[in-house]
Amino acid sequence: MKNEIIEANVIIAKCAQAKKPYGIRIEKRKDRVWYCNWAFKISEKSAANEGYDSTVISGKVDLDPEYPGCPYCGGGGWVSCGHCGKLTCWGSGGNNFVCAWCGVASGVREAEHFDLKAGDY
Repeated sequence: MKNEIIEANVIIAKCAQAKKPYGIRIEKRKDRVWYCNWAFKISEKSAANEGYDSTVISGKVDLDPEYPGCPYCGGGGWVSCGHCGKLTCWGSGGNNFVCAWCGVASGVREAEHFDLKAGDY
């Protein structure tokens, strides 16, 4: 099976507009790529209780065609902050964003390889 899952996790992001957290289900498939395929609203407390705040993902990350985007604003992707390393939804295009976690503004650049860690809230 082409899309056979070999590992699955949940990582945490925050909506750039609503400033609220959400979970992103991410799965590693046989091609060794991590695919984001589902997103859901979650509180910071629930994310910590589930251990999602300590999830570490390393490798190539891509969006599954079925990925619904941010459950608050519909943003179709996300950006990993160069300052705090946390994820903020992003879908407006352009080259700049403001991190919903730490407030730092920075440029956006594409990367083939990611090391994603939710970190402490």
